[in-house]
Amino acid sequence: MQKWLASLGRHKALKLLSLLLALALWFAVSGEERTETSLHMALEFVNLPPKMVITGEIPVELQVRVIGPRSIVNKLSQTRQSLPIDLAGFKSGPHTYRLGPNSFSFPRGVVVTNFQPNPLNFNLSATITSTLPIKPVLAGNPPEGYELVNAKTRPGQVTVSGPLQELSDLKFIPTHPIDLRRLTELTIIATDLDFKNLHLTLKDQIPILAELDLQPKTLIRTLSGVPVLPEPGPALLTPSQVAVTVQGPWPRVKDLKPADVKAAVDTRNLSRSRLRLNIAISLPQGVSLVRVQPGSVKASRE
Repeated sequence: MQKWLASLGRHKALKLLSLLLALALWFAVSGEERTETSLHMALEFVNLPPKMVITGEIPVELQVRVIGPRSIVNKLSQTRQSLPIDLAGFKSGPHTYRLGPNSFSFPRGVVVTNFQPNPLNFNLSATITSTLPIKPVLAGNPPEGYELVNAKTRPGQVTVSGPLQELSDLKFIPTHPIDLRRLTELTIIATDLDFKNLHLTLKDQIPILAELDLQPKTLIRTLSGVPVLPEPGPALLTPSQVAVTVQGPWPRVKDLKPADVKAAVDTRNLSRSRLRLNIAISLPQGVSLVRVQPGSVKASRE
């Protein structure tokens, strides 16, 4: 015993205390109730070779079943767990990465009983850079009476990088669908690019704006029974009503009534004899005349 104590060298008391504490902790852990649980571990791919990108259906996390002392397992369950996958030295092409119990670094006393998925299958692909136009994707129809005249984005193109096999045949980058159902005027909307399942990244993170030019449709309507007014003096007019066909923006023309249209003839030079007088039409602003039927009336003094 004395030789053993002598072998401890200086600070024998501190070394003995440390040993006793370690033994006490070991007995406490080994005697603690054991429990089993599932941990969700995030996959973190590290040391990805330059100008390479991971493609394929890669899980974002592993489900790992562990058993161990309750206090340690509970602590593991309450903290974020991750598993680094070292890709240093990997070449382009398909890869199978097999995991084993020794792939995990858990505290002493924790045993891995199961984990999935395993193995991890993925591809490493060489990347290229390409500049492609942006295509706004539109959903729904504009409200009744309106139409889309033009749709474009600002900027009109972006530079992206991604796998050679994905970019080589790609003609444009679509946006997420833009809803037109409530738009009735020139509108600028912030949108995002839809990479779908492609493994693309933007060279520059810039806002994408969609500029949508919506205008009222042109509506043509015929208003029947528009009264013809003699001005400035009274006269007998035959016929006394006409049909007026007009055109203009849908919101203005849709609810137009015969009373909103003025049809008149000039009776200042009217004598006792009958004359055929041309009809003059006055319309609301923004509405234009297509035709009036008939275009003239017979007029005589009363």
